[in-house]
Amino acid sequence: MNSRLSLAIFAIAIILAPLAAQDQETEFVTVYGAQLPELDPQKALFSNEAQIHTALYEGLFTYDPQSLEPVRALAQSWERSTDKKVYRFTIRENARWSDGTAITAEDFVRSWFRMLDLNAEYATFFDVITGAKEYRMGTDHTPEHVGIKALDARTLEVTLLRPVAYFTRLLCHQSFSLIHPSMLNVEDWRTAIPYPVSGPYKPVSMTDEELVLKKNDQYWDAENVSIPTLRMMFTDDDALATSLFNTGHVHWLDGPGTYEQVLLQTAIQIFPIYSTHYWFFNCRSAPWNDQRVRRALALLLPWDSIRSSDLYRLPAATLVLPLPGYSKTKGIEKADHEEAMKLLSESGHPNGEGLPGIVIAFADYERPRSIATAFKTEWEKELGLKVTLKPMSPSSYYDTIGNRADTASFTIAHETWIGDFADPEAFLQMWTSGAPLNIAGYDDSVYMDYMNQSYSAGDDARMALLAKAETELLQSAACLPIYHNFAASIIDTDYIQGWYQNALDVHPYKYLRFGTPSVNPNVVRADTAVGALASAAGASSSK
Repeated sequence: MNSRLSLAIFAIAIILAPLAAQDQETEFVTVYGAQLPELDPQKALFSNEAQIHTALYEGLFTYDPQSLEPVRALAQSWERSTDKKVYRFTIRENARWSDGTAITAEDFVRSWFRMLDLNAEYATFFDVITGAKEYRMGTDHTPEHVGIKALDARTLEVTLLRPVAYFTRLLCHQSFSLIHPSMLNVEDWRTAIPYPVSGPYKPVSMTDEELVLKKNDQYWDAENVSIPTLRMMFTDDDALATSLFNTGHVHWLDGPGTYEQVLLQTAIQIFPIYSTHYWFFNCRSAPWNDQRVRRALALLLPWDSIRSSDLYRLPAATLVLPLPGYSKTKGIEKADHEEAMKLLSESGHPNGEGLPGIVIAFADYERPRSIATAFKTEWEKELGLKVTLKPMSPSSYYDTIGNRADTASFTIAHETWIGDFADPEAFLQMWTSGAPLNIAGYDDSVYMDYMNQSYSAGDDARMALLAKAETELLQSAACLPIYHNFAASIIDTDYIQGWYQNALDVHPYKYLRFGTPSVNPNVVRADTAVGALASAAGASSSK
């Protein structure tokens, strides 16, 4: 069955359900985009997955929903050595898996070593731990050399290479979550539902259209989890999502929706987040691994129009959103035809001679297409190059460009990155040599020298070195930032309490609870709602 049609039928069914059932407030419903989430927290990449995982998985720390400060989760307490390199965490005495068995320090050791064995994209976050990088890269595969030890059933010891000021923030990330022993070797987690988890909710069922979670009564803090059931729906149908919200059957639109048609306009939440949309060169092969060629091409582009404030609220010439104490980064801000031609001559390609054709890959949305077209126009006009636009289905775009076996299929592509913790390294670590998230294949000795120096530097010196590293990345044109992002959601925060705007756009499900709906909430006549949804169903079935 067409997924949009079946979702519309489901929506009509719940509208016709008895009002008494709707008034019980036992189920919280979120609508996400149609791309189904990866349930394995160590393989997940996208922000919607991180949001869903706040319900299912928990590690030593979790986010405060408002301040994003790290809050003790499965860690009852912790202590740090005087040199700030050795951490000892005591696991809560009442920590339990959803099947009722005890959570132990050895569960953390098994889970974290699985991440290193997978060498998945976020495995680079573990590189601050002694021996972790060597282990995941296969240069030293001796577990005893890695600074992750279970001293007893409730004590986990972690030894770092260097002091890491943001370490407890980093531990909030889903890649440091616990994985039940029965799931360590499972490939398709969807087929394993229901499986044991450590978080406030447990999985009950999943289809191509929805994921259903129930409260985990074994969760250590279950008494403070208010909502019994979570339902996540997956669709790209904006009209359907908006109708479901307007009729009160969906509480949160995290992605799809037509904002001008939302009846309760105060439910529209728009706020800046720690995120940047940028384009990047495929640096894995010549001539694009030559920064002179990349920089020359970048200097031919009309940055004033590409980053126009008429198009974006926060145009960006830097990768990292400026933070207190971190604002000395310098990116490419304007065209310079003379320098571009000089660089091309120095690289052995005067006036672009001998350069191969350029393939620009992009998710087939209006804004990426317009940027790609601007690149194509300038490079063809200035150098006479053959430039090919390669639009891709948005649902498969990121999987395609992230496939290292297929990276030769594009010259330049785009990505939107949301920092996982409020520190420049949330963006800069992914560009280090050999990092799993370094899909550009960027490998620059100057960049790495600044990054390596920063690891042992004090706070102010560290920020200055990170700014130099970012400047090297930007001036070499491996990364071409376009704009910093705003998050957008639709949720009535009077009705749904515990949901706050924050810079990471992370809203842990644990803290949500039903309050009092706003005056004249999103309600329309039932016959009108049914008619609108029936029309949506008809439109979907005709596609």
